[in-house]
Amino acid sequence: MRVLILSPTPPPRGVLRSLTSLGVEPIVARAGADGETDGLVQYLRVSSRGDPEKPMDLRWSRRGLRAVVRDVGPALLHVVGDPWTPTAEAGAAAARALKIPYVLVTTSSVGGPSGIASRWQSDKVSAGAAGLAGTVRSALDHQLGGASTPRPTAVVPPGGLSIPATWSPRPAPNPVVFACVGRLVPERGVDLLLDALGATFGDWLLRVVGTGPLHEALEQQAQRLGLSAKTEWLGAMPRDQLPAFWNEVDVCLAPSRSTPEWVEPTGAVVLQAMAHGVAPVVSRCGALPDVVADSGLVVDEGDAAALSRAVQGFVADPMRSRTVGASARERVLEQYGDGPVAERMLLLWRRVLEKKS
Repeated sequence: MRVLILSPTPPPRGVLRSLTSLGVEPIVARAGADGETDGLVQYLRVSSRGDPEKPMDLRWSRRGLRAVVRDVGPALLHVVGDPWTPTAEAGAAAARALKIPYVLVTTSSVGGPSGIASRWQSDKVSAGAAGLAGTVRSALDHQLGGASTPRPTAVVPPGGLSIPATWSPRPAPNPVVFACVGRLVPERGVDLLLDALGATFGDWLLRVVGTGPLHEALEQQAQRLGLSAKTEWLGAMPRDQLPAFWNEVDVCLAPSRSTPEWVEPTGAVVLQAMAHGVAPVVSRCGALPDVVADSGLVVDEGDAAALSRAVQGFVADPMRSRTVGASARERVLEQYGDGPVAERMLLLWRRVLEKKS
């Protein structure tokens, strides 16, 4: 099966190589870069304007994209982008022109097009897709808007998650080490976490990684609650230092709260922690419930009492973090490695082509 993949950011090489091992010939349209071949994976340059890191700024040459699709002759197009983005519009237009089915993979769990023309174009792109997917469940649900569809659907994570090949549980926690990683902004719910820990008894330590506008206010809150001696403010941490950090953590806490403009988009930090055998406790915000599923604890947004009960359970039974952490790591291995992501993509593509035949 030959598939052309159109995305502002090419899929991780691990996912593409896994696809080749499954009998797929992936061809990746690359913006502003020369074509190359990486083993069985081919990259083809398509003229474009804008920054691939900013999907709404990236403009593909529609004529160039149609020429690539015509030359490649794929069985289908795999388009990553919300239906109101230029990438999705260009991919859908090329697929329509050449009568090739396309799968649309959305990434946003909130928001949408503005203006009548943009909404019309977005609806056209969505309606024309032979299959729909989201990088997380909340993105797919947002795309469907509560409606059912006879078309094949799936959740297809982006892949590229770094998963340690081996893992050994730490000795019995003493004390239990909680961690919260992210920008110190209201959406991350660190103030709620401090309130919950203020009602938590026993031996524990909280490590906070990140900076942001609420840093000073949060430190003052911790002091008022008598938590200063149990809280470490570590500031910003380089990404390459996080794996070693997770090896010294028992429970990852992500009590994010939604706003009209934002929900937790990917749960990437929580996934990293889970990959290292760290037990997750998260709120029911955006991608987090889908990421954790039944391999951790999920509480309602803004429920400090429920959050306190969750962390108190780990303090009362420290070894519980080992059991939950092992389950969390197993979920990551089964669902979020490059191989499982490639298998999800192939399953969706096969369902689309079977429905079209």
